[in-house]
Amino acid sequence: MINNGILLAGGSGTRLKPLTNFSNKHMIPIHNKFIIDYSLQTLIDLGCKEITVVLGGEFFQQVIQYLRSGANWGVKFNYVLQDSPLGIAHAISLCQPYVKDNFAVVLGDNIFSDKLVCSGGPEIFLTKKRDMNRFGVASIKNGRIEKIEEKPVILDENFDNYVITGCYVFDQTFFEYFKDLVPSSRCEFEVVEIIKKYEQDGKLRYSVYESLWSDAGVFDTINQLNNYFYSKSL
Repeated sequence: MINNGILLAGGSGTRLKPLTNFSNKHMIPIHNKFIIDYSLQTLIDLGCKEITVVLGGEFFQQVIQYLRSGANWGVKFNYVLQDSPLGIAHAISLCQPYVKDNFAVVLGDNIFSDKLVCSGGPEIFLTKKRDMNRFGVASIKNGRIEKIEEKPVILDENFDNYVITGCYVFDQTFFEYFKDLVPSSRCEFEVVEIIKKYEQDGKLRYSVYESLWSDAGVFDTINQLNNYFYSKSL
């Protein structure tokens, strides 16, 4: 079990305008829950009892008003504000005072239909996806990750290619790696670069997630998720 978790609930949700003209994107409903409910449940299912929520964007107060102390979920929430969108790795780095040992991270707009099973050490969760060019991709050969790329234009067919989902398990080494990280061409601190460092040092495990996984960052995926959970409830 992993006691500490990080829920990344920043971002401006520009791809979901005009809905996000008035609402935090994580507070958009899918079926009978808010988007943030799904990612929060992923952390709770992993065993997290203390969760640090990283906030950002214009309407972050809506998230605090909804989650409050965490008592309704049987957990404790801490809140951290990421003033500028400097990337996932930067957002995680802000949480160092609140996490001990191993900790799980979930992107607030990532939805897993079933529970994740974690080995307990640093780990990423992979899945098959048609539009892999939108995501970080891990290329595997003979059971070993050989290459990790962020949004590759062309996939190398000599490997088994998987999307890196928005759930990660890290240990305290993350913060040592982050000290040497430099911003990418997007002026962001990329979490994929941290994952590469774990892999290069032989500290990274991976699991292939077979159930439904999707981000909820665009209208197409929100519609697909609504249809999926509605059909599942019948």
